[in-house]
Amino acid sequence: MAKTKGEPKSLYFIGIKGVAMTGLAVIAKQLGYEVTGSDVEEVFITDSLLAEHGIEYFSGFDANHITQTKPELVIVSAAYGLQNPEVKAAKSARISTIPQSEMLGKIISRYEGVGVAGVHGKTTTTSMLAFALKEAGFSPSYAIGTSDIPGLEGSSHLGDGSHFIVEADEYKKSDTELQPKFLDYPLQHVIITSIELDHPDVFQSATQVYDAFYKLTTKLPRNGTIVACVDWPLVRRLVGRLVDRGCETYGFLPGASYQVIDYSETDTQSEFWLKTEDHKIGPFHCKMPGKHNALNTTAAFVMAVKLGVSEKIAIKALGKFSGPKRRFELLGTFNGAQIFDDYAHHPSALEYLFEATRARFPGKRLVAVFQPHTYSRTGKLLHEFAKSLQSPDKLILLNIWASAREKSGYVTIKDLIDAVKKSKPDVEYRSSLDEAATFLRSLITPDDVVLLVGAGDVYKIYDKLTSDS
Repeated sequence: MAKTKGEPKSLYFIGIKGVAMTGLAVIAKQLGYEVTGSDVEEVFITDSLLAEHGIEYFSGFDANHITQTKPELVIVSAAYGLQNPEVKAAKSARISTIPQSEMLGKIISRYEGVGVAGVHGKTTTTSMLAFALKEAGFSPSYAIGTSDIPGLEGSSHLGDGSHFIVEADEYKKSDTELQPKFLDYPLQHVIITSIELDHPDVFQSATQVYDAFYKLTTKLPRNGTIVACVDWPLVRRLVGRLVDRGCETYGFLPGASYQVIDYSETDTQSEFWLKTEDHKIGPFHCKMPGKHNALNTTAAFVMAVKLGVSEKIAIKALGKFSGPKRRFELLGTFNGAQIFDDYAHHPSALEYLFEATRARFPGKRLVAVFQPHTYSRTGKLLHEFAKSLQSPDKLILLNIWASAREKSGYVTIKDLIDAVKKSKPDVEYRSSLDEAATFLRSLITPDDVVLLVGAGDVYKIYDKLTSDS
């Protein structure tokens, strides 16, 4: 689908390495736009994706980049705002600037939009749904918040079909506008995987998060589809308010439209069935471990069927799906132990990850390296983090990953270490990835399974671990 007449020809992306920004840049390139941008020099997981699509960008932010490229439209990441020199330069030159979510919304408006929203499970569920539609021959378009998804054409793609599958993020749309990104997307259908407090730099309470999701559902057309996980109390509350919209529910709880039953786990996959009002569906097989991934699979299945995929094809496709990058991704082995990378950065996500790992590898010692993500989240959920981090047999904490959103905060890694030590006195702290790799090298045995956990650059430990061995 080509860009429409009268649209700008050249786009400049400030913060182009962010997964959402990279995905949009790739789609823009597919649409025929001239695409460039800028970001920090640090290596990101999206660097190879940008190179693969021939998208060149500047390292660092400089007003001269705007003067040099003279773009017709500037797309700005939510991580950067009015203090960025390139944003200032664009405004001084009277070049239009818009947030990433607004630009993506303009593209989605040409399709039948299907959003996957929720505090947890968005990336995996969006990937599963796009994969199922692709396997069924629907040729969907999609934009997903990671760098790579085996079985799909990258993390963003324009297909020939009528559906656009988007990971619908509740985070703020820009540095100055706290409205969630997902309210910029013209959606006909939405999955809601979970609702609880996250992004405390934007939301002050779980109720504020809930209100954002309620606004999302009220924007849907009355003939749209809502698929919601009622294992979460706030999702149940939301479903109860949807009196004028149809809603399919799922979860382990009895009473869900699609109840997960007969769940079991082996060393290679999980298996479960779905119970509806009048029959059982299955068996389902999921290569990704844990009950949370059974729920993600269920959500993708229900929505795929609602969009026209047969139950048989959907079940088969989801059984083949291996998972997106940085979601329980096997990096390799060291000294006989398997090393996994996972993006979990919220206390609830950590609990799911540790539970799933123990179910997949019973009898193994669980070694986890955790890199907290953002000061605001670490501080607001400090006691919840301390509780969830009790699970690993051996725990190594790294410094808080600040991210471009916030460079400092009132909380420090010492606060988290002290909170964890109240119940787990043997917690280890390492101030750098190199130090963590050195410590792991002396620690890991064939009886271990190792998790590198966090939304920052903790995954780089594996290369350091193996390259210096």
